[in-house]
Amino acid sequence: MRLPEVLIKPVQPKDSHKLLDIGRQTFYDAFGPPHNTEENISSYLDEKFTLDNITQELHNPKSKFYFAWINSQIAGYIKINSGNAQTEPVEGSALEIERIYVVKEYQGKKIGQLLFQKVLQIAKEKSIEFIWLGVWEKNPGAIKFYKRNGFKIFDTHQFMLGTDLQTDMMMKLVL
Repeated sequence: MRLPEVLIKPVQPKDSHKLLDIGRQTFYDAFGPPHNTEENISSYLDEKFTLDNITQELHNPKSKFYFAWINSQIAGYIKINSGNAQTEPVEGSALEIERIYVVKEYQGKKIGQLLFQKVLQIAKEKSIEFIWLGVWEKNPGAIKFYKRNGFKIFDTHQFMLGTDLQTDMMMKLVL
């Protein structure tokens, strides 16, 4: 069966509730139990994935969100950051992929790859030197995806999920 056409479109401020819902859902599906405790995942979602936070992020001119649409359904989304919106200070002309998530029912259907291709297109249009991201060290599927797309591990950083101190692998793709 052929997958229907996937449209990658910018998220508009009026879509803040949709973005909040898909953000919470996909983060929980990716990192909730059994990977993390219910308490830690709930604490993180309640702190970071709020309507106020999402609305502020949507209005930051250095952050951009895109939905992947299949018919009238949101299949996934990305958040990319440039300049001072990046979560870590980096040297050079860089673009950060802060979030790239696909709804569970659409995983394995190349949606993540299409979202990544959108990031590559944007990076090339802006003459970006490299794309970077952080990925949880206990997420081998994501690490494999990024390595397959040319990313290399260059550092690590700490990430608090509730009360659990975790390690993210920092990965970079030089363009």
